[in-house]
Order: sequence, then C-alpha cells, then structure tokens
Amino acid sequence: MKCSTPLTILALLIAPAAFAKVHGVTEIECGGQQWNIDQVQSASEESFDHIKAGTTVGKNDYPHKFNNREGFEFSKECAHPLYEFPIVSGGDYEGGPPKTDRIVIGSVKGDTAYFCGAITHTGAVGNNFKECRDQGNKTTPRSGPRTMRRGVRLPTM
Repeated sequence: MKCSTPLTILALLIAPAAFAKVHGVTEIECGGQQWNIDQVQSASEESFDHIKAGTTVGKNDYPHKFNNREGFEFSKECAHPLYEFPIVSGGDYEGGPPKTDRIVIGSVKGDTAYFCGAITHTGAVGNNFKECRDQGNKTTPRSGPRTMRRGVRLPTM
C-alpha cells in the first residue's frame, strides 16, 4: 500500500520539529566559524540529555550552569538556570579540550528545553565570552547588557 497523500508527506516533514527536545534552534556564526542547524540541534540535545540524566562529560563537567558574568540578556523564553555546552565539528563533544564555542540552553522542564543562543571565547579577553551571531536570532548591540532577540526563520524560495 502506497502512502503518498499530501497530508502524510506534510506530517513526515513536520515530525522532526515536533519531536525536538530543544526548541528555538537556529544556525549560528561564532568568530568566523559557521554552525549549521543540525550541528546546533545536536549539541543542544546532547546537553539536554546530560542534564536530564544527571551526567556530565569532560574535566569541566559539561553541561554546567552558565554564570553569565558578561551580562548577556537572553530572550524571555530562556528561564534560568542556563546551561553551557561545547559545540564541536565532527560530532558530539565527548570530553577533552572543548575548543571555543558553546551553546546555551535554558527553560529545562519535563522533556523539553529552549535554545537561548551561543557564545564564544574567540575575540574575547581572557576567559570571557562574546556573543555569537545567530543567523535567525540576531543580536543587537547596545550600551549595557545586550539582548538576544528571537527571529522567525522563513523558508528560502
């Protein structure tokens, strides 16, 4: 039996987003490094899985609470506590030196969480962070704390 009705096809296209554990994920750019939506989703969900299981990875015990010493102001969808987790090329972070880029998730509740944004040590002084550019969630510089603003990703035509 063939199952090719438009409704079935639509359901198959929507299903991955409906079952995502971490919502609000977008592509990001951190100090010249581009991270596609699959990489960001994977790192975000790996972080979420560790939080839910009560496990950590690496000598810095990722994911760990993001202390936000720089004063980034995240969107209202991001309830505390916030957690940072390395994003690495070639798969999921499994320990060792975490490189420079991190995803930040929050609003961890039940079986879901929210992608708050991304941060990087690239271009920052010392062990501080700078915001990454979110390709669907642009950041707007201003004096004082900066706000990561949620955007809507429109399909390409």
